[in-house]
Amino acid sequence: MKYLRYGLKALGWLALVLCVLTAIGLAALIAANWSDDALSEAAQQALHYAPPTEQALEGNGYLIVMGLDAPAEGDAVAEAMALGRKRLAREIERRRWVEAHGAELDGMPPSVASTSLSQIREVFPDRLRCPIEEADCFAWFIQHGDEVQALAKNNQSLLHRLQAAANAPQYSNPVPFYLQAEYPPFGLLVRAHELWLAQAALQWMHGQPDQAMHTVGQAIQLRSRLAGRSNSLIAAMIALALQHRELRWLSNANTHGKLAPPAFKGIEELLTQPPPSLRQALNGEKQFTAGVFYSMQHADSFITHWDDHAEWWQRLWNRASQWGYLPHQTLNMSIRHLEQVQVISDLPAHQVEPAFLEAMRQWDIDAACTPWKRLRNIAGTCLAAMALPSYQGYIQKVADMDGYRRLVLLQHHATAERVASNEMPDWLAQSPQALRNPYTQQPMQWDAATSSLVFEGRERQNQNPDQSPTYRIRLRY
Repeated sequence: MKYLRYGLKALGWLALVLCVLTAIGLAALIAANWSDDALSEAAQQALHYAPPTEQALEGNGYLIVMGLDAPAEGDAVAEAMALGRKRLAREIERRRWVEAHGAELDGMPPSVASTSLSQIREVFPDRLRCPIEEADCFAWFIQHGDEVQALAKNNQSLLHRLQAAANAPQYSNPVPFYLQAEYPPFGLLVRAHELWLAQAALQWMHGQPDQAMHTVGQAIQLRSRLAGRSNSLIAAMIALALQHRELRWLSNANTHGKLAPPAFKGIEELLTQPPPSLRQALNGEKQFTAGVFYSMQHADSFITHWDDHAEWWQRLWNRASQWGYLPHQTLNMSIRHLEQVQVISDLPAHQVEPAFLEAMRQWDIDAACTPWKRLRNIAGTCLAAMALPSYQGYIQKVADMDGYRRLVLLQHHATAERVASNEMPDWLAQSPQALRNPYTQQPMQWDAATSSLVFEGRERQNQNPDQSPTYRIRLRY
């Protein structure tokens, strides 16, 4: 009994010591997070949204994209523009709701209804899509020419809207990007873009290269506008997917017949356009991040209320997480990180990975997500660092597409010069820097066994066989 009494007394003292240490730790946590930082100027800018002026909306092609799914009645372009304006007004209204109510959805104004997925697929059905493994999409579309032409006729209003958006007097994105934001009908845009390219393939194969180049040029102009003016990484990645299809089209055009000088020059000009910038999309990410943290702040996201049925230790952990979260400092840190990502996104591809490694190392030193290194804003520091590694992938997707563009341009020159297979390694070795692997700065690879130009990208590509990051173009002339 004596030893049992000693043991219980020791346990009691141990529990008391643990309670005292816990109390000291919580007191230190509260003291370290007693006051928040002021919002930085960049964070205030990210939180601010100014509705567009009428001058910014007049003749704005982005409104046509927002209203692509408007009923085809009367003036097709005017109807699309009207629906785009309606969606913009509703998105502004919904953002104001989020500003006032945070993440609360009950009572939030509904988004404007859009076209169903089944209707979108009717614009260009899956069965007509050129298979990933198909080397010659032009021949594929010739086999399905009657269906493609029928679809182009049935969707004439939609294609007319695309052309109007591509040639609109101005093109800028006036829509706020925030938590619960609705996107334009991108699914419809993707299918209509595919129909556009299929129509251009038929024009090319039917001896109308000038008309085909005009159609493709319109598609590229619209996609370039979307890429340069997108306010989200999702829109930027959709634009990259469209660009992949355009490059595949231009690669196929290189293999069909001897190119007349106008067509050769036209393809050359389209293939020498610089890669898109992610800077505008990352500006949108700042707005989105600011909106998310603002909503979290007002929704008490870290709190499980004391009257909930959670275990006591879960409630204590959630309360401690709240005490270790400073919304202003977290937002300032996140915006600062995104500004660094913007700088890295402007670097040449071969400098991106080293820059990210250095940035991650510095972020880890300055804002370590470990409680034994810092008590001030430990929860916010972890949140701010959580998304950082993913941005490298987005930047490398852009670099991958630029590598594919270089590969198609090499094919274009090799086809014009009729470079023999046994001469290809030496020919590639003499290629200019602008046509080399953007990551290694070495000449593109030559696969003699399949007579193919090869580029090894970094990110998986859904439009390549087996979603491979390897881009391959087989030379046929």
